[in-house]
Amino acid sequence: MWGMDVTAVRGLGDALDQAADDLESARARIDARMGLPFGLGPDMEDFRARWSGELAPSLVRVGMALRGTAGTVRRNVEEQVAASTDAGSGGSAFAGASGSGNGSADGGGGPLDWLQDRGEDLWGAGADALDWLSDRGEDVLDGVGDWWDATSDDWLNVGDAAGQLWDATGGSILDGRWPRTTEVVASQILLLGSTGGALWTTVTGDEANIFDDGEPYAGTPSPVPDGDVRVPGSLDDLTGSVTDAYNAGDGVVRVTTVDGPGGPRVVVSVPGTQSWSPAAGANPMDLTGNLVTAGGGTSTMTQAVELAMRNADIPPGAEVLLVGHSQGGMTVADLTADPDFVSRYNVTNAVTFGSPIDSAHVDPRVSVLELQHSTDVVPRLDMEDALYVPNPAQPALPILPGLPSLSDQSGPQHSTVTLPNPGPWYDAVTNHSHQEYSSSIANSSDPALAAYEQQLRERGFLGGTAQNTNAVDVTVGRRD
Repeated sequence: MWGMDVTAVRGLGDALDQAADDLESARARIDARMGLPFGLGPDMEDFRARWSGELAPSLVRVGMALRGTAGTVRRNVEEQVAASTDAGSGGSAFAGASGSGNGSADGGGGPLDWLQDRGEDLWGAGADALDWLSDRGEDVLDGVGDWWDATSDDWLNVGDAAGQLWDATGGSILDGRWPRTTEVVASQILLLGSTGGALWTTVTGDEANIFDDGEPYAGTPSPVPDGDVRVPGSLDDLTGSVTDAYNAGDGVVRVTTVDGPGGPRVVVSVPGTQSWSPAAGANPMDLTGNLVTAGGGTSTMTQAVELAMRNADIPPGAEVLLVGHSQGGMTVADLTADPDFVSRYNVTNAVTFGSPIDSAHVDPRVSVLELQHSTDVVPRLDMEDALYVPNPAQPALPILPGLPSLSDQSGPQHSTVTLPNPGPWYDAVTNHSHQEYSSSIANSSDPALAAYEQQLRERGFLGGTAQNTNAVDVTVGRRD
């Protein structure tokens, strides 16, 4: 005879039905979610296809199997009850033998064992399916969170670009200064590029990071080995120190200290652009930094160079000379246009070469030497601080390159020296090369160069020795 605990087996049937209900409810909820416009790109579309073609039908089949087993369990209960009644068991539905509980008299498995095993198998399959769906749900939620973070970051960047364009146009007019052509055009490029990047991120979920200037940082100063320290003895040594910074690695600013009789003198050497990708990366010496500075904003590059100077522990009271090539010269001009910075670091001199700095109104306390080759196009990108002339038909573009600003950048504290080209007039790379600028300076007999070099010598920036000169390299960067 086979025995059965009718109450327990009926409970098993109810549990199987409940499991089927749970699976159906979970499938229905996920079906509803699948219709939402997540905007997560191809990964989400692949998951939608797999859900509708494979996963949802699997859950339906498991639910049907659970309900079918529940029906079988209930039929077995009713048959056992009927059989027990016919056998005169007094209504008891339990007649197990040999203390074997739900087993057979000979210790073998019975129908109840088989049903329990099948029920456990189905329940386990359903539980595994729900666990898998839970994991995929978490993946989807993580994807939504990543998409939101990337999209909001890029649209905030669009807002920053729009703010800079306003500062370059309407804000400039409110400040009593007519907009400059370079500032307006650079700000327009920033806004258009960042908007395109934000749209791309919104549609694909892949963060474009176009023209996102992020936040600045500067690393711990790294001492330059004594044999690699360039002792500044002439103007071409100063421009050569910028070449040394280029060669030291991406994003490196070199800070050289000369301990002379008149006290310490510090030379900060700032390289130019090292990446032309519109996607902003960790190195702020890039196209994004150029556009922000040219547009009249304070770039991450500018802020990072100041952080590098702070980290370098410049001796209190030391006079400071900043030297920069190309974007580095723009950064130097941007820093020295800030009276607070000039006072805080006791900046007395600045040398730029191959840099468009005419739109930067440097503090008059700083003596500036601006060097350019005769057809190096980069120093001309500021159009000599030309005023912006809007086009009524195309307000986003100027009618002309611009009109003279009538702002006199030259004066007793600002010298501009144009040097002969090292290459043909059309050779833009050679004529902009930082190494070629050093060679041009070394070979020049221009009296303005000689006068400025003498000024630096008298101030103590030139003429040090290997024994009283040391240098550190500081890596600057950008955080997203």
